[in-house]
Amino acid sequence: MTDIIVIIICSLCGFALGKYFEKRVKCRASFFDDLCKYISRFKVNLSGRQLERRRFDEEFAAECGTVFAEYLLNGKFRCSLTKEEKHLAEQFFGGLDAVNTEELKKHLDYFGYLTERQAESVSQKAIKASVYPKLGILSGVMIGIVLI
Repeated sequence: MTDIIVIIICSLCGFALGKYFEKRVKCRASFFDDLCKYISRFKVNLSGRQLERRRFDEEFAAECGTVFAEYLLNGKFRCSLTKEEKHLAEQFFGGLDAVNTEELKKHLDYFGYLTERQAESVSQKAIKASVYPKLGILSGVMIGIVLI
């Protein structure tokens, strides 16, 4: 009887751990998808509406995901990004204080390309992330068998 309980507890712990890693990967994908949308809408804002940046950020934060909105409004990362990804986001937002419109357009084009490539890479990993809970259950069952 205790053997079954040990296997069930280990498999549930493995499932929870797998869900945790799946959530982390999907959080990164959501952040970069929202960053790509932000860049494209900021380009449109630059050529059309020309709202000031603070007001534009507030409007965009109301529409995007909570992770990106938190970073946009408070400057704090709520998801676990790699050093390169954090550096990319910080460089992008640091360069939005361009001197003229032409520099800002070049900055948006350059970082738009970089973030699209990063978003594609992260989204490919997010597609495969649904395997993590299943692997967690499997490894939990194996650990449970070893503990028996």
